[in-house]
Amino acid sequence: MTINEELTAGDDIDSRCLKCKDVTNHTIVAMVGDKVAKVQCNVCRGLHNYRPVIIEKKTGAPRRAAEKGGQPGKPGRTVKEVKAEAFFRDLLGDREPLNAIPYAMTAALQEDDLINHAIFGLGVVARKIPPNKVEVIFPEGSRILMCAPDEKR
Repeated sequence: MTINEELTAGDDIDSRCLKCKDVTNHTIVAMVGDKVAKVQCNVCRGLHNYRPVIIEKKTGAPRRAAEKGGQPGKPGRTVKEVKAEAFFRDLLGDREPLNAIPYAMTAALQEDDLINHAIFGLGVVARKIPPNKVEVIFPEGSRILMCAPDEKR
């Protein structure tokens, strides 16, 4: 028994469907020479150009991270991230994290205040940016946050 590998209009073929956002079974609608030109998705019935299935290559990053003592699947930290965290630890000093002010956009913050942000965690106010912003240093770097305008505490 011989298998005919020549494709013709009406044959089924796998193709990437942008409407379904997946590789699905398609019916060949048009050919240009021996190349598939147009296909119709058998799932959503969408008619589009043929998009061949792309086989993703595996990267060696998770294996290398595990060899270096890191957690598998997590990329190593960059030099910039390590320096930012070291700078934050120096800035934090011997302050007690339990005394941190909970961050709120309506809070009046001053330079050198220790805050606790719901997403970014502990941070130290580095400078005020008038009229209603502050730059806060977090372990992963600095962020500009909104705050209440200047007022006396």
